[in-house]
Amino acid sequence: MATFFFYNNRKPRKFGYTPILYNEDEEARKKKLEKRIQEIKKEMGVIPEEPKVEPRTFKSEFLSQTHHLKKRKERETTGKGTFLSNNLVLILIIALLFAIFYFWILR
Repeated sequence: MATFFFYNNRKPRKFGYTPILYNEDEEARKKKLEKRIQEIKKEMGVIPEEPKVEPRTFKSEFLSQTHHLKKRKERETTGKGTFLSNNLVLILIIALLFAIFYFWILR
């Protein structure tokens, strides 16, 4: 009785909605016509032209809003390395741990 449920599972019905009153070509045509009307109005001077603003990238916007990332970026541009990125410090810490392990545990 339990094997019946494992082998004869019915697949769920798929959702297949097709819009009745939506015409993709007509929507594209309306958008194109509206865009052309706006361009003609700008050319005639009815609507003043908007100055083009260059989009800011997400990374630069995020860096400008966070204090600690801004400091890190300034340190990288000046050439100063961070404490954790200094390989010499890591090597010294590992050597110290090996020395402690050798003298404390192995002796």
